[in-house]
Amino acid sequence: MRQVTHEVAVSGVRSAADAAELPVLGWPDLLGVEDFFQTPRWLAVQERNGGTTLDFLLRERDGIPVAGLVMAWADEKVPWLLARPDTLLAHAESAGLAEARRVRADVAGDDPASLLPALVCGGRHLGRTRVLTTPATTPVDVDALLARAEELGTERGAAALCFPHVDIRDVDLMAALTRRGYRWHASAEYSWLPVPAGGFDEYLDGMSQHRRRRVRLERRAVADAGVEVHVEPMTARLAPRLGELDAALLTKYGNPASPEYSAGLLAWIAEVMGDDALVSLATMDGEIIGFGMVLRHRARGDEQWFGHRAGFDYAAKGSLQLYYEVLYYRVIEAAAEVGASVLHAGIGSTEAKQARGCFSVEQRSYLLRLPVRDAS
Repeated sequence: MRQVTHEVAVSGVRSAADAAELPVLGWPDLLGVEDFFQTPRWLAVQERNGGTTLDFLLRERDGIPVAGLVMAWADEKVPWLLARPDTLLAHAESAGLAEARRVRADVAGDDPASLLPALVCGGRHLGRTRVLTTPATTPVDVDALLARAEELGTERGAAALCFPHVDIRDVDLMAALTRRGYRWHASAEYSWLPVPAGGFDEYLDGMSQHRRRRVRLERRAVADAGVEVHVEPMTARLAPRLGELDAALLTKYGNPASPEYSAGLLAWIAEVMGDDALVSLATMDGEIIGFGMVLRHRARGDEQWFGHRAGFDYAAKGSLQLYYEVLYYRVIEAAAEVGASVLHAGIGSTEAKQARGCFSVEQRSYLLRLPVRDAS
């Protein structure tokens, strides 16, 4: 396996003890409106519910942070399979991607599991994992963060470093990773939807006549079935039922899940995020049969919404097209009402999301094999 090493000074890089310390170190100054999943509030959620430890590195010049990097320790026990280097590589191989075969030969050898344990960098959220930067950030700053991350990984006995979902528009980060010997394979498509100022009517006007007719039929079928959909703040009171639905969706698609764990996570999100955690609820005969969670982030005069979790009572839902009503149509209406500019739909189901007006862009998993630490 090919290993590339670099000598880069890591002075000016400091660590934060936990997410609670980040605001006083200037971390929020590194955040843009699309960086919700790297806000201190959300990182506090992940510290409690991620099943692993997080590290935070800041590159400073003259005492001012100019770049930041989140890292999560990943071993075979962590449940977030869509951000683990071994499962991402195995999935890419099963999809027949040529670059995945090359990455396996160069980095993983006979078994993708040999990439564990790993440091997952840039945030373990699904899409747009990156180094936080400012207009003052230089390639030297990014290299310093990467060098320190690689050093920490080696010290702790990690087999690899992984940036699981680097957006191909992030050309500076891709160039830095390539310089340092990281190999990449496609990992996902990330989707987002601009929210029309005119709300759902304007959104519908942007579709073809055939698609408009189909959407109207879907919404009519939901209404005729007696299902009502509305958006409200997430509260701990909703957590037990939504935990059941969340676990049902995860189990349906082969992910480890339990209603109790999901309920605990949702209750903690409600506590930390307050009114910035919203749920789109589908009810029938007084029972919640579907939900979608969106998280609000405001920065630099803009507000954007991030789809995060969802779940359905599949027996009650039957053949109803609740997915689009709960996760798109009603959310678009609510987002437009408050002037939000973008609904982030994340990874997965790319064709279905594009059919509902989303834009999509390729994400890449970047991997670096780390040297074995000398036990002596």
